[in-house]
Amino acid sequence: MKVLTLNTHSWVEEHPEEKLEQLADELAKQKYDIIALQEVNQSIGGGAVETDTFIPPKEERFPVPITEDNFAHQLVQKLKNRGVTYYWSWAAVHISFSQYDEGIAILSKEPFTAESYLVSDTQVYSNYYTRKVLNAHIELDGIAFNVFSVHFSWWKDAEGSYLFKGDWERTLEKLNPSADAHLLIMGDFNNDSSVREEGYDLVKKTAPFLKDAYEAAETRIGEATITQEIDGWEGHFDEKRIDYIFVGDQIEVHTCRVVFDGNTEPVISDHFGVEAHLNIKTY
Repeated sequence: MKVLTLNTHSWVEEHPEEKLEQLADELAKQKYDIIALQEVNQSIGGGAVETDTFIPPKEERFPVPITEDNFAHQLVQKLKNRGVTYYWSWAAVHISFSQYDEGIAILSKEPFTAESYLVSDTQVYSNYYTRKVLNAHIELDGIAFNVFSVHFSWWKDAEGSYLFKGDWERTLEKLNPSADAHLLIMGDFNNDSSVREEGYDLVKKTAPFLKDAYEAAETRIGEATITQEIDGWEGHFDEKRIDYIFVGDQIEVHTCRVVFDGNTEPVISDHFGVEAHLNIKTY
């Protein structure tokens, strides 16, 4: 089984149409079983469209309709044109760059059910610190998965108020490790794995039933998922690992690889992606 997470930074990059085509080309070749995407944008106020493979999530707040330039919608259509079908869900999280509904998405080879949950202290759609997680219940080859696409806030804001802790604690309540489903939590955690006593350590401490796929992998290829100053990390120029795949303890990780980093695949975002090859134990 092969999974991917990627913060797409969609429509904000230079030459966005070209990068969308490059992403579709690579996904069509790789045929991932499950994909988690973040910063999946669409223009505010666009006309709503219908798509036959879209799965509306059960929404707590901000049920925004899919519009023609929704990045995930366009990606799924381009994949369909390449002979690859994905079922997908998307949840709007907040307004970004004053012009986009920014959201998170999950793509799967098989149909699923989904819901989204607000996990941030703030619940105002116009506030960039408003955060949701998208949760999908997927069955592949008779095996159940409980999948989360996440895009959390930083450890603290500029005034020193804690952000990530609340996001994570509310997400933790939804994970349910005792259920008969394999956990996958994938996305942009906005916390550097090398910094002690902050977000990464909090996840490891509070969720011992999860494994960082990078740490657990038999083979690792690459490490950093950002290598320069980017939106939200102004003034930070060093390499960081802030995008993760966490898996339940019944999942073995064969390979964890950084992708879309300019080596094997082109760079299409200010984040690199993370790919994991998984072996699933049965209960």
